[in-house]
Amino acid sequence: MASAVCHLSAYQLSERLWGPSPARALRILRHWSRKACAWLRVDIRVHGQPALGYCVYVSNHRSYLDIPVLASVLGPSFMSRADLATWPVVGAAARAVGVVLVDRDSLNGRVRAARYLSRRVKTANVVVFPEGTTRGERLPGPFHSGLFRLLHRLGTTVVPVTIRYSDRRAYWVDDITMSQHLRSQVFNGHRLKGEVHIGQPLVPSEHSDAENFARAVHQTVCGPIEEFGEVVDSSRFRAR
Repeated sequence: MASAVCHLSAYQLSERLWGPSPARALRILRHWSRKACAWLRVDIRVHGQPALGYCVYVSNHRSYLDIPVLASVLGPSFMSRADLATWPVVGAAARAVGVVLVDRDSLNGRVRAARYLSRRVKTANVVVFPEGTTRGERLPGPFHSGLFRLLHRLGTTVVPVTIRYSDRRAYWVDDITMSQHLRSQVFNGHRLKGEVHIGQPLVPSEHSDAENFARAVHQTVCGPIEEFGEVVDSSRFRAR
């Protein structure tokens, strides 16, 4: 937490000196995320290459660990639930980097988020977790179709991403707080290995409708799990 506060303070100082800049905030977030992964004892290996242009990365969702892992690899903004804005430190950081906040229980909130996402993806990559929550099943759960209707209509390129960890200790799916999970799972055992698989870009125009587009993305995200297994083989792991 102290490291996060220091990085946020550094951005806020730069904001006073040179004005707000979500791009600068994203660079600071990426720097912090790399340090956070080391502190969290998560080693990372990347398969594939990040997108050359702006896109929406669609990823499976296992844990809050996914955030620093993907931020360190991809340097993106994110889409998240609206109440994140009220969290201490995290809320201020989310606003600084231009996180797309969505109130899923409000039609107006979803419409506002869709409009902001359509603008945000013109200036930054955005990671979306379309399962809506963290899950412990072997394969990702269903992807919410509303997102893909929007992306299909906008013609937004989607890059599928799959995160795999070496131990299910990484999964935050039990009814415990983040701090409890850190103490009892993340720090209680050997270092975790994380593999990030970056797929080939998928273009909406190559799919007849949003439902087919969503299925294609879901199948691609499932691919590395089906090919290599749910958990990373630590004996074959080589960090980046």
